[in-house]
Amino acid sequence: MDHRSSYEYLLAIAGFDTKQKAKITSFDFKPQSNHQLIFLIMTKAVILAAGLAQRLKPITNYTPKSLLKIGNKTILGMTLESLSENQISEIVIVVGFEAAQIQQYVRKNYPQLSIEFVYNAEYEFTNNAYSLLLTQKALEGHSLLLLDGDIVFDSLILKKLLLCEEENTLAFNKAHKNFLTSEEIKVRLTQDNYIIEISKDIKPILATGESVGIHRFSEPTTHMLYHILHQQIHQQHQMDEFYESAFEELIHQGEKIYAMDIAPYNSMEIDTEADWHAANKFVNIHIS
Repeated sequence: MDHRSSYEYLLAIAGFDTKQKAKITSFDFKPQSNHQLIFLIMTKAVILAAGLAQRLKPITNYTPKSLLKIGNKTILGMTLESLSENQISEIVIVVGFEAAQIQQYVRKNYPQLSIEFVYNAEYEFTNNAYSLLLTQKALEGHSLLLLDGDIVFDSLILKKLLLCEEENTLAFNKAHKNFLTSEEIKVRLTQDNYIIEISKDIKPILATGESVGIHRFSEPTTHMLYHILHQQIHQQHQMDEFYESAFEELIHQGEKIYAMDIAPYNSMEIDTEADWHAANKFVNIHIS
């Protein structure tokens, strides 16, 4: 992935005092309708942070990816602050590798937030679909705001997503279309931006853009999603599946998932050592 288009916003969300930072943190989040207000009240955020981060080793030999720093903030810290700015007060974090580190960090730095930890004891052998399924009990009766634990993103993406009129919405980056490879989760869309397909397996030339790793689902759709995950994992034994396969099954069963382009904002996935070094190098150059 070519992250040149992502660098402009890194200083701001990494905790430095820039005009962009002021822009991000000064907005007044106001639901535009009773429907949106009810959605916010019913919403719980789920952050998936259980993985081993094999492609970031040796950096992550003893540190979970979500606690890596970009600038003077951790990836997880940025995410929690973005949720707080957007009035999401109930948060579930799925932990696995170095779970105690994450729990201690959160309790020390964010004691004001209502956070529940769910432990994935099978983190070495499972993928993010399994981690998501473990949150089923915690999400009962709630709408779902799902976030990957390795993304750095502009807070205004969350605002845009939460204010979207579509109940089931996925954030995607159309600007990354020309830099897609076989590694990214890609989306193929209808002309009116509903998802046809979401997968790593989509040929880059056919993709509309890259999934960012931030999604929201209504309570009824969340209920359906967990049912599908249960079938895939416990009946079909797909322990290493990505949760996007359950999204595709939702679509096959008639659910519509809208894809919201995050423009003019941006996001960056910290997936490899090169990603992490590039992000920090950019920050260091601009504060030296």
